[in-house]
Order: sequence, then structure tokens, then C-alpha cells
Amino acid sequence: MSYVVLARKWRPQRFEDIVGQGHVTRVLRNAIAAGRIAHAYLFTGVRGVGKTTAARILAKALNCEKRSTPDPCGECTSCTEIRGGNSIDVYEIDGASNRGIDEVRQIIENSRYQPAKSRFKIYIIDEVHQITRDAFNALLKTLEEPPPFVKFILATTEPHRLPETILSRCQRFDFRRILTREIVQRLGEIAQKESLRITDGALLLVAREAEGSMRDAQSLLEQILSYAAPGAGTEESRPAIDERLVEDVLGVTERRVLYDLSGAVIQGDANKCVELIAQVVNQGRDVTRLSRELVEHFRNLLVARLAKEQRRQGDEGEAAPGLFAQLLDLPDQEIKDLRQQAADLSADALLDYFRFMAEGDEEVARSSYPRFALEAALIRLATLPGTLPVDQLLERLEALEKKLSGQGSQIPLPPPEQRRVYPESASEVAPSKSSAEDDEEGIWQKFVVFVMKEKKVLASHLERSRPLEIAPGQLKIGVEEKFHLSSLQDPENLSLLKGFAQRFFSREVAVAVVPISSRNERDQGEAGSPANTVRSGKTEGNDVVVEEALRIFGGSVKQVKRAD
Repeated sequence: MSYVVLARKWRPQRFEDIVGQGHVTRVLRNAIAAGRIAHAYLFTGVRGVGKTTAARILAKALNCEKRSTPDPCGECTSCTEIRGGNSIDVYEIDGASNRGIDEVRQIIENSRYQPAKSRFKIYIIDEVHQITRDAFNALLKTLEEPPPFVKFILATTEPHRLPETILSRCQRFDFRRILTREIVQRLGEIAQKESLRITDGALLLVAREAEGSMRDAQSLLEQILSYAAPGAGTEESRPAIDERLVEDVLGVTERRVLYDLSGAVIQGDANKCVELIAQVVNQGRDVTRLSRELVEHFRNLLVARLAKEQRRQGDEGEAAPGLFAQLLDLPDQEIKDLRQQAADLSADALLDYFRFMAEGDEEVARSSYPRFALEAALIRLATLPGTLPVDQLLERLEALEKKLSGQGSQIPLPPPEQRRVYPESASEVAPSKSSAEDDEEGIWQKFVVFVMKEKKVLASHLERSRPLEIAPGQLKIGVEEKFHLSSLQDPENLSLLKGFAQRFFSREVAVAVVPISSRNERDQGEAGSPANTVRSGKTEGNDVVVEEALRIFGGSVKQVKRAD
């Protein structure tokens, strides 16, 4: 007899043997027991979670000759033929290779005839989303009102590709990803029945790599068993398959490396991060996979921290293990390790780690040099500045506000009677500066420095400007150059400037940005420049055109030529 792989050898034959899909099997068993059997079922879910297996068990249960319980007996002729795939009344059709309208018409034609010897004629169509739209349209009438002896069971991994008219005619069951704990338990049962010695840690690694697919987990276990073929000797004398062997075969990173890397990040040790990455690369591990595992690890740390805070707020005591089992599909020992590593970190810090690691993982996936991209991401994480909880920051701000209000050390502003208005013309400026002007110049410079810390681009425009008026609740800024004027008058920048002024002066401030004439234009105006000559000329119509051009394009008149 030829060898049968584990995924086929240990395929479930009863509803209760299907792992992780109790919400589906319970409904199907109750429907069979009550006789409320639909004419069409749709099974959806990711690969390897039991869709086709459940369809076969349902077909056996509907056509079982004994029919004593909702589960098939597995011994009658009908159950045996369906299990072997040679039943003449149960058709398993591949939607990818039978996707045309001609194949669907053949199904419609055959569905008119009574089953040969079974109770129902059952059509199981795998990958049904591959069928063309015209074929779906041809199937609509038969799918909605089939003969009473015909049942359809459709299975797909992409239900969104099915027409709404098909979805509305079926009872839909969504198969979930299987939990890691359930996969480990099922693999342990298979290993025991196969007389295989494998550690729980090795089974856990296999279950992790399966990503919720039981078929993938069994295929990986098959690969490991082929690599570690037992030699001569008794079962007890053979070495057990451990984590190290699984890591070598599957090329996965040791879980301890994730904790070492996250510990180095938390301690701010960038050198250790780079050294650990070098060790992983020298061992031949997949750097891209390591990056994805780090994203998941920081997510698990964040969830562990949040669950701990929720337990503390709710005072649930020993209810935490159940809560962790819902949020983290991990063994108890690893949950304990996560809690210890996240104990001294705030949720904000862990959220920053997760966000930056997720961004770094995207860079690793796109980069031609994933190792260097991962090193850069970890160095960035290790050098992040420490974060404080929001409540502590608010307490510090409140303490600072009380201290400033108690000492009267707010930024000094001149009283209204001493306020100074800067002239818009240089000729009005007094030759000597008063003490009030010196104070206001100092306030203006401090304000520019304050804006520089918040937004450098906006401060660069303020440096080329000067204050025309500084008074309580009033700030008037004069700008000579058109470029800086348009930038400061931009609604977004003006709104930012008002916000900075309000924070700087600790009160509501009305900010106005106005144009002023440049020094060159004022000098030329005083000395009788060509511009003034034009403005004082006899041709008044040309003066209006020149002034409008100067207003639109800026600049000044350098030379005037008059026609003879």
C-alpha cells in the first residue's frame, strides 16, 4: 500500500473531530437532527481550516444509511464510498478547472435526475470563486430552487469575489483560523498515534508557522519527520525532535532572540541589536521573517501591558489567565515572559515601539538589503527618547503654571500707556532708541526664538520681518519682501502664528501682517528717484499702469525713457 501523508491519513471523519470550528459543526449537527437542511451551503475561510472536510462529513451525514445520530457512522456503504471518493451520488468539483458555462450547464442537466442509490445528490464545489460570472448566472435558478433531492456545498477562500446573487442563495458559514493551542493539541495526538517523540516546544514552533492552518501544520510536521527519519532501535532510544531541529528545518528564528532584541531595544543598547542581527544572519535565518516576528512580539508586549492595566482597574484578581488566553494565543510560559518584560514600560512607550517597528518592517519588505533596513529600524527604536505618561506631563505643566503665576514671572509686556508703535517709514524713526524700544526688541527676539523651536520655516520668515506694534492683545508685524509677506499671510501659517503668540504671551493675541516699503524705495523716494519722476510726470495714464505693475510684480523703477 502506498504511503499516505498525515494531512490525508488523519483527516477528521466526524463533526466532533474538526478542530476549532465548533460554531459551524454545532449548527450543522442541530440542523441535521431537526431536519432543517438547507438546499445550499457556503463554507468560507483561509486555507487548511476544514472547509472541504466539513463538506464531506456533511455529505456523509446526509446520505448515511444508519442515520442514528447527526454524525455519520463511517461504516455503511455510503460513508465508505464518500470517504474513498468513489460515490456516484456525491460530486466533488474543482471550480478552477470547471469554471465555464458549459460545465455548469452539465451540472444543471445532471441535477434533474434522481440519485442512484443515496438519499441526496450532493455537489461539492471547491474554489467556487473561480467560476465565471456567466456560469454563475446560469446556475442561479438551479441554486435557488433545486430539486428536493439535490444539495449544493460551495467552498471558497475568497467570498468577496462571489456575486451577491450567489451569496443570498446560500447559508454562509465562516471558518476561523485555528488557535495555536488547538493546533498543538491536535499535533500532539497525531504524534502519539504515530509513535513519534517530539517535544512540546517543537510542536509549538510548527503550530506558529502554520498561521492558523491545520493542513499547513500537518505538512510541516511531515517535513520535519522526513528530515529526522528514525533509525534502528527502540522508540525510547531514538532522540526526540526538539526546537533546534525544527529551527534548522524550517529556518525560523529562536524565540529567545525576539526577547533578547526587545530587551536590547528597551535598554537602549543599539550595539547589542546589531550584534544579534549578525548572529541571526550567520545562522542562515530569514531576516524578513524575523522582522515580521518582531512586529508581532511588540504587539504582544503592548497587549500584555494593556491587559495588566485592565486587570488592575477592574480588580479581577486571578481572572487574568483567561483574559490573556483571549488576547494572546500563546502558551502560559510565554505569556508570563511577556508580562515580565512589559512590567516596567508604559503603554505609550510600547505603542511607540510597535508603530516604529511596523514602519521598519515595511522598509525591510521593500528593501533590496533587508538586513541593513532591519538594523536601522532597531537602532532607531533603541535610540528613541524616553516617553512619560500623559498624566505625569499634565501634573508637571500644572506645577509649572502655579510656580509662574506665584512668582509673577510671565513674559513682561509694556503697559498700554507705554506701548510703542513702529513707524512704517524709516524717516520717522528716531535716531536714538528708548528703553521701551529696547524691551520690545528683546521681546520680539524671544518670540522669534520661541517660534524657531516649534516651526523653523515660519521663524525664517519672521527673521526677515520686524514688529510694528507690540501691545497687550495686539501684535502687528511689518514685512518688506513680497515672498515673506505672502508666506506669513498664508491662512495656515497665520493661524499657526496666532497660536504661537497666544502660547508665548499667555493670552489672546490679534496678529496682523502688513506690507511696508523697503529701505531702497524710501531712499529713492526721498532723493527724487526715477519712480518719483514717473509718478510726478504729466502722462497720468502711464503712471497708473506703472504703479499697478509695481504692485503686482514688486521691485522698483530703475530708469525711465520717454519718447521724443
